Amino acid sequence: MQTTYTEAASVIEYIKTHGQKLHFHTHHYIYHTEDLCNHIYVISEGKVITHRVMEDGKEFNTKLLGRHSIFGSTTLFCGRKKHTLSARVKEEAIVYSIPKIQFEEAILNDEVLKYEWLLWVQNENEKNEYLIRDVYTLGKTGAFYSILIKLSNTYGIQVGDSILINVDLTNHELANFCNVTRESVNRMLSYLKKENIVSVNHKRITIHDLEYLKKSINCENCPLSICRIE
Repeated sequence: MQTTYTEAASVIEYIKTHGQKLHFHTHHYIYHTEDLCNHIYVISEGKVITHRVMEDGKEFNTKLLGRHSIFGSTTLFCGRKKHTLSARVKEEAIVYSIPKIQFEEAILNDEVLKYEWLLWVQNENEKNEYLIRDVYTLGKTGAFYSILIKLSNTYGIQVGDSILINVDLTNHELANFCNVTRESVNRMLSYLKKENIVSVNHKRITIHDLEYLKKSINCENCPLSICRIE
């Protein structure tokens, strides 16, 4: 279910206090692949999708970032680097930006920031490992079900016995998270709707039987801090 995690509360507060407040409109790019990595960002409001364009030209979405998400130049003390992902605004966003070099200095001089940052990096590494595993080992259907579970954990709101994923999502966007075609997502959603596992209303998905999705992929019930799409 939708939960706000505060393991990096001091990091988030530092960036918001010392960073620059920026406003981005929907569909605007915060940075592109191959841009220089020189800033770290925290989302205050809105949502941002990070994605990579594969060699065949297909877009692969890696994360749907929301409030308090940290992203950007998060590999510290590695000198001059370029972004391997692009960050595009999905919903009008307020973002705080701080130069990487300034944040690196703060990390060196503040033990609390350093500790929280290490915990955050470890958590991100685990999420990335599970993402790769799900996409490449569960097959098309399993990867799609996994994304629905992650979405419910990140943006889910309890509505009676069901879970509303409180964000507009097109089938094309869902397909890009799963590394499948839009047609495949259409077929899988049609089956789930027919079986009353999910319903869709104005681009918002409601999950009526989360246990079905979990059992279908032999879900390991990972901690909520890991099983998320942000």
